[in-house]
Amino acid sequence: MSTDLSSKVSIILLNYNGAEDTIACLQSLREIYYNNYNIVIVDNASTDDSVKRIHHYLQSQSLVFNFYLSPNEAMQSQLSQTEFTLLQTEYNGGYGYGNNIGIRYALKYGSEYVLVLNNDTVVDPGFLKPMVQMCEVDDTIGITSGKIYFYDRPDVFWFNGGKFNSLTSRIEHICFNKEDIGQKPPEENTFITGCMWLIPGRMFEKVGFITEEYFMYVEDIEYCHRVLKQGFTLKVSEKSRIWHKIGGATDSQLSPFRVYMMSRNLVIFIKLHFTVFRFCIAMTYTFISRSIRWIKTNNIPLLKSHVRGMIDGLIH
Repeated sequence: MSTDLSSKVSIILLNYNGAEDTIACLQSLREIYYNNYNIVIVDNASTDDSVKRIHHYLQSQSLVFNFYLSPNEAMQSQLSQTEFTLLQTEYNGGYGYGNNIGIRYALKYGSEYVLVLNNDTVVDPGFLKPMVQMCEVDDTIGITSGKIYFYDRPDVFWFNGGKFNSLTSRIEHICFNKEDIGQKPPEENTFITGCMWLIPGRMFEKVGFITEEYFMYVEDIEYCHRVLKQGFTLKVSEKSRIWHKIGGATDSQLSPFRVYMMSRNLVIFIKLHFTVFRFCIAMTYTFISRSIRWIKTNNIPLLKSHVRGMIDGLIH
């Protein structure tokens, strides 16, 4: 396969009430060492002035962009694709819904790769080329990503590869919270965080789009599982680096809604994709381990959200 790195890449940024982060991400993306790319900003029906602020930023930088008030308008438009697109959704349908709108728009214009990127990241100028090159020389790759660091601790890993254990339903971020001293990502991954995915366009024909019913959380586990099930691999480039504006995810930072969605969606995923034996083991482990966690910290609201989420997932 060609390694001239001329393949067209569409970068999808999903925004919801996060204009400041989105603009900072855009500023870093404008400095990257890659010629054939465009950026699609999907605003997921923000309730603040995000669209106005992002629109003003694009205008103030004298950037040429298309602006669409709805997904239908974008998909039916006969306008030529520009380097930047700002696209509004009509309601907040969650992570999968918003990103799928951007992906479909990108594929409409013949993008060979789609980069799904969290808007609360900033990127190294050389982050994109190594990921594209990995995919260009290895057509077994279904998703590739890079090294992801904490934004406020720029040499400390948040993600350097990932594992998902279907028996315990636990996710592991390789090298999480460890300083980068040259650790290489694992050759084999069973999970890649949806914070950054470079996906060859052909994957959407073979695997489909991101599941939308979860709204938020577990979509990345589920999509990675489907990619692996189709015989493709998940890879992490050690030459690609970005920084993620995320905290340490302590219990005090978890909301009842977040705990509820994680528990509910995990049950739905395991129920749909694994055997009864694995489902029973995973659900027993998840219920007990997470219940003990909230009981030990005397966090009754999170305990209730966890139990309610698992029950709702079971009857989904």
